[in-house]
Amino acid sequence: MSDPYLLSSGACLRNKLKLDDAAKLKVLEAKVVSIRDVELARTTIPGEYNSQHLQAFHRHLFRDVYDWAGDFRTVDISKGNVRFAHWNYLNDSVSAVLGQLKDDYWLANLRRDYFIKRLAFYYGELNVCHPFREGNGRTQRAFLRQLSASAGWRLDWTELPPEGNIRASEHYVHTGRSELLVEILDAVVVKI
Repeated sequence: MSDPYLLSSGACLRNKLKLDDAAKLKVLEAKVVSIRDVELARTTIPGEYNSQHLQAFHRHLFRDVYDWAGDFRTVDISKGNVRFAHWNYLNDSVSAVLGQLKDDYWLANLRRDYFIKRLAFYYGELNVCHPFREGNGRTQRAFLRQLSASAGWRLDWTELPPEGNIRASEHYVHTGRSELLVEILDAVVVKI
C-alpha cells in the first residue's frame, strides 16, 4: 500500500510549506511547531482528555505544516524495530487508553510516585498507538503537559534525555513494562 502522506517522489511528507526536501521540511517544521508549542504552554485547549482532545492538540501544533493535522493516520508506520498500532484500530485503542483517565481521576490528587507511574503508563500507551503520521511525541508531550498541570504537576520536558526516552519507549512497546519510563519521567515531574 502506498503512503498517501508522501509526495509523489516518496521522499518527503506532503506539506503546506511546498517543500519537497525532507531535511528542509524537518528544520522548518520544527521551527513552526515550536512556536505553536509555546502557545500551548501558555494557554489551555478545552476538552475532556479523550481522542478528540488529543487530535485538537495535534491540529494546533501542526496546522501550519500539514493539511492532515489532527487526523489519525490511515497507514501503518514503524520506527527502527518498533511497529506501532495498526491504523484501523487507532480510534478504539486511543479511546480505550484515554478512557482510563476517568478512573485515575485525571491524575489529580495523587502522590508523586503514583502520579509518575500513571503518567508513564499513559505516555507509553500513547506512544504504542502513535496515532498520527508525524508529530506523535510532540503532541503527547503537549497533551500530557496540560493534563498534568490541571492535576497540580508541571512537566519540564527539557529534563527528558532523548536517548533514554527512545530506549524507555522501545522497552515499553516490546514489554508493556514502564519501569524505564518511570525512571526518566522522575526528573521531568515538578510539583506546581
